[in-house]
Amino acid sequence: MTAMRRWVPVTAIGVFVACYIGLVIAYTVAGSAGISQPDQQIPDGGIGVILLSRTISAGLPEIDMDVRIDADPALLDDDGAPRQPITITLEPTAEDTDLVYDTDHRPPVRQVRMPVDGDIENWPFDAYSTSIFAVATVGEGANATSVPTVVILDGAVQGWQLAATLEPDESFASIDLGFHRSLAIVLFGLTLVAVLAMLPIVCWVVGLKLYREDRLFEAGFLGWIAAMLFATIPIRNFFPGSPPPGSWVDVLVTLWVVVALTAALVLGMAAFVKHPRRNH
Repeated sequence: MTAMRRWVPVTAIGVFVACYIGLVIAYTVAGSAGISQPDQQIPDGGIGVILLSRTISAGLPEIDMDVRIDADPALLDDDGAPRQPITITLEPTAEDTDLVYDTDHRPPVRQVRMPVDGDIENWPFDAYSTSIFAVATVGEGANATSVPTVVILDGAVQGWQLAATLEPDESFASIDLGFHRSLAIVLFGLTLVAVLAMLPIVCWVVGLKLYREDRLFEAGFLGWIAAMLFATIPIRNFFPGSPPPGSWVDVLVTLWVVVALTAALVLGMAAFVKHPRRNH
């Protein structure tokens, strides 16, 4: 029995170290991972629409992109400005307007917000997708002509894994964009869920010991159990990605942690009433 008791803390420390190393490795791999997509080359006489991922708002859900264009040198003058106005029709965007690049200066970087399909209530296993279409035209009015277009995804968003597949066509390009939380963020979130679930377990172990008078009762234990109850919400609010109230983690974990901690506090009170300290 003594040997078993010695192995319990050793095993717990081993599990903790293994989980820590696993999380560090996952975080390192996620930080060095790029965007998964086929290589694309700007066609002769065409335009590349380069989308640089900036931020992801999973609650909306939207992804913020910087848009810049890389045109064939034949479409630009010696200063890098378009010889004729270039219009990029990009869908879907929250702004729902075309991007126009005039002939008086080099094409600037534009910012767009793109709605995506997904549900944050599936946190941290939520995934999102969208199909982005781009059409590039050169010239104005009746003289405007479409040119070959490719869409290139660039940039990375911390905590997310992005992947894209391209389906080029003669006059437009489409990109199927999908992304989900990186393995490091998923493990981070699940670790916090496990920590949250451990709070009532520990409190119940202590409460039962006190109730059965296996340990000397001290009033400070009631304050400690109450502190665990008030620690629940700060830990819940620390979940990466800020899942909204009412997500599965609240229905299946947070609610029952609060209930179990409250029950542990009641058990502690029962131990307090059951075992009064005698006056001598």
